[in-house]
Amino acid sequence: MPERSDFRSASDVRPSILVVEDEPAHAEAMSRALEMVAERYRVRFASTLAEGRWAVAAELPVLVLCDLNLADGKAFDLLPGPHHRAPFPLLVLTSHGDERMAVQSIRSGAIDYVVKSKEAFTELPRTIERALREWRLTEERSRAEHALRESEERFRVLFAAGPDACLIHDLSGHVLDANLASQELFNFSRSELLRSTWNELGFLGDDAISQSARLESQRAGRATGPELLHVLRDGGRRIDLELRTVPIQLLGEVMVLATAQDVSLRRQAEQARHKLEEQLHHALKMEAIGRLAGGVAHDFNNMLTAIAGYADLLLRREEPGSSRATGLAEILNAARRASGLTNQLLAFSRKQLIAPVVLDLNALLGRSTRMIERLIGEDIELSFVPASDLHYVQVDPNQIEQVAINLAINARDAMPRGGQLRVATRNQRLDEPNLPHIDARPAEYVVLSVEDDGTGMSQDTLGRLFEPFFTTKELGRGTGLGLSIIYGAVKQNGGFILVSSEMAHGSRFEIYLPRSFGVPEDDAKAERSDGPSGHETVLLVEDDASVRDVAAHFLRNCGYEVLVATRGAEAIEIVRERSEPVDLLVTDVILPMLNGRELYDRIRELQPDIGVVFMSGYTDDVIAPHGVLDPGVAFVEKPFSQETLARKAREALDHRR
Repeated sequence: MPERSDFRSASDVRPSILVVEDEPAHAEAMSRALEMVAERYRVRFASTLAEGRWAVAAELPVLVLCDLNLADGKAFDLLPGPHHRAPFPLLVLTSHGDERMAVQSIRSGAIDYVVKSKEAFTELPRTIERALREWRLTEERSRAEHALRESEERFRVLFAAGPDACLIHDLSGHVLDANLASQELFNFSRSELLRSTWNELGFLGDDAISQSARLESQRAGRATGPELLHVLRDGGRRIDLELRTVPIQLLGEVMVLATAQDVSLRRQAEQARHKLEEQLHHALKMEAIGRLAGGVAHDFNNMLTAIAGYADLLLRREEPGSSRATGLAEILNAARRASGLTNQLLAFSRKQLIAPVVLDLNALLGRSTRMIERLIGEDIELSFVPASDLHYVQVDPNQIEQVAINLAINARDAMPRGGQLRVATRNQRLDEPNLPHIDARPAEYVVLSVEDDGTGMSQDTLGRLFEPFFTTKELGRGTGLGLSIIYGAVKQNGGFILVSSEMAHGSRFEIYLPRSFGVPEDDAKAERSDGPSGHETVLLVEDDASVRDVAAHFLRNCGYEVLVATRGAEAIEIVRERSEPVDLLVTDVILPMLNGRELYDRIRELQPDIGVVFMSGYTDDVIAPHGVLDPGVAFVEKPFSQETLARKAREALDHRR
């Protein structure tokens, strides 16, 4: 019998084969047969089960040949048991072989058995190689099956516990499996879902064409989606779903894994963001147009001042009723109409100066409705519904009255066959997060609503509603500035506008004005001065030569001594060099290098008691931050008449005293 082999040397890297045989002759025969594989394997021998166990523990062999019946046990005792994975392939050596022996070997964990004979020992190298190949294949299959089981378990866990609704259905649409999220989404139990087909799940917007295209992709092995569908829940609430489908192999057949994600909140957020982006884009566009309008108004008002001023001066020299006087009067009327158009541009661009006061909006509208009734005609029924507990607002009464009148005229034009016009007021508190407009802030508001049952407006018209010169009226029936004036006036008074309209269903405008906690002032008017004339010294500063000449003529006609300057630095030098004081500074607001406000502050350092009258057609917030004129500041708007300039000059001089 061959001697038992010890541990291999450090340089011997061949894997080992263990032979456990208590019959010396058989062991010797196997030793001679295994010499053919000596280059690849090192053969070790043991004669008892105990020695075999020791050899396995000392060095794990790649294969074990073991006699079935040993003095201290059986070959199968080397294995961990039928329910545990064997660490090596076992070939059982037996003196007789039959079908029962084969079944017992396989059930016990052996890979095969070898009947002891001369022929079998001769074929032993090939038997060992075949057993090792089968073992490797078995191991690979076992690992693949284990990986598949792990993968299936992971899929089962993810499928069952996933946050999105998951369904598995066949190509005919019958549901085969459904997770918990799908049960909650469709409001079905699992058993109800498993009895359902795709068409019975209640998808909205899933027509036959889209179903056919989706099924064709699934049969071709292509994924589909994302696709937007909807389902209805209890109470008719619609849920937006994003559907994706992926073909999968299951039990040898092509199935479909469908996932549906609830995107209702995301779509609402996207729609809200889109609405805010539209409002921001519209606000930026209106602001750009407003800056353009303000710049045009500045230069245009200078020209109108010269035109109207010289016409006024010439008219004073003519006999009333003469043909020259009539022509000059027409020039003045045309200049005033042009000035009105410029003021409309300034109102839109929010560059018109306003003098806000605390007032009762109901009282203001009550006075305005009498004028509105005359404007809209007898075929339109006007109703005014004032709130009984309406809060006060701090606004420019002239502007807000103009807002109400313009809205009424706009409503009249939308009701050519007559109708109803409803004007109402109410208090409204706005809180986060339901603010209806990009300019809205959490606060208390007073709301003026004007509603008609006229022709209404399309969505395209609503998108351009407040653009200047945009109109849907025929040529000659409007300038397109009415609603843009409303927009500018409301914005300048700290409010915002909401508009809703449908074609053939009328329109509703809601003007939101911030609530004021002040108290209305007494409406009593201050007594007028005795007259616009005077003898004081006036320093006139104006860079436009035509306007400067006209204003100087006006002031000299009223008895004043007039000094003129074209720049701020020139005006300061005049005051510094004069021995006599200057009583009044009349200055344009927009000047090169040094604006009117800065000039007034510099001259007051030299002469603290000097009075001032600012004049401009466009202030650019120089003397009135945000377009709001401070109390006591004298301002004359271009173009102006001699009476207007003289009255403002007299008021400023008297206020100084």
